[in-house]
Formats: sequence, C-alpha cells, structure tokens
Amino acid sequence: MDMLSMMKQRRSIRKYLDKKVEWEKLEKIAEAGIYAPNPGGAQGTTVIMLDDAEVIDRIGVINAACENRNWSGRSVSADQPSIIDDLSIKSGFYGCPALGIVCIPKDRKTFVNGIGAAFTTAENMVMEAYSLDVSSCIVGRAEATFEKPEMQALLSEWGLDEKYMPLVFVCLGYIDGAYPQAKPRKEGRLLYIKKENA
Repeated sequence: MDMLSMMKQRRSIRKYLDKKVEWEKLEKIAEAGIYAPNPGGAQGTTVIMLDDAEVIDRIGVINAACENRNWSGRSVSADQPSIIDDLSIKSGFYGCPALGIVCIPKDRKTFVNGIGAAFTTAENMVMEAYSLDVSSCIVGRAEATFEKPEMQALLSEWGLDEKYMPLVFVCLGYIDGAYPQAKPRKEGRLLYIKKENA
C-alpha cells in the first residue's frame, strides 16, 4: 500500500483488545520514531517503549486527571470515544497494552521545533504501527502527567537522562471491534497556488 493511502486509512483507536503487542513490532515502531525529522539534524527525541499494562494503566489514570473533561458538548469521536466523550473512561490510554513515550530536552520545551520534533516522532510511530497492523492513538498531556513526584521516580527508575522530559504519548495495541472509516474531508482546506507558464 502506498504511503498516501495509509495516511488516509489510519485512524486514532481508543478500544483495544487485552492482547500484548509483539516486542519485535514495538522495536520497529520505536525505531521509526527516531528516524523522524529533527531540527538541525539534532536527533533530539528519545523514545521510551513500555509494555507493562498495569504501569500503563496507572500512568493513564493520572493522564486523564490532567484533562479538563468538560468540553461543553463538543465531541471527539462517536466510533472511538475519548475521555471527553465518555466520563466513565478512567485512563487516558484506553486500556492499550503498549505505550510509547516521546521525550525531548527540557530546554527545548518552549521551542516550536522541539514540540514539532516530538510530534513528527509520534507520527512516524503511528504510521509504522499501522503498517504492522497495530492500532494507535497519539495522546498529549505528558508533561503534566509526569510532574507528579511518583511519576518523576518512574523516569529515574527507567534511566531517562534528567535533561529530558516526556512530551507526547503513543498508545499501541490491537483494535477491539471494527476499524473505523475515514470521514469525508471538510471543504476549503486546500489552496493551490500554481504559477502560470509565461
């Protein structure tokens, strides 16, 4: 399948089977992340890959608590409800069995290119996951999630260099149910400016 078709078909998934993702696939997904574009060739992102469902759920509950869950009637998805759509969902990671945590240097957190590097890393990861038949969802609030002392202790336990901080999460797992179809694109989102031949 060509890359554009993959981009059109891949969706954010928030319903996962209780089934581990093979470690070999997780390694490929993490490797795809570190090949993402990085400003100035700095290779500034670090990826933590975690497949301990109990730890993932514990972090996910803290993550959900960092979100203002009252969006005044706005909805994220009827097919794949988010913590905004369904207040009974306790974890911001939706029961995923594996989790990628994309980290950047702390001194780059206010830089647009630092944030961009984290999200291009996450995008590479979700596209590689899709190519391996692994479902995924990019989730924010990583900085707020890891502000708590017990979360900082986890980073130390895992051996993350102190100059780095988590910025974005990538939920990974096998979808529970039918894969959702892409919605039609909104009109007026493409502007083509083509130079006429002289």
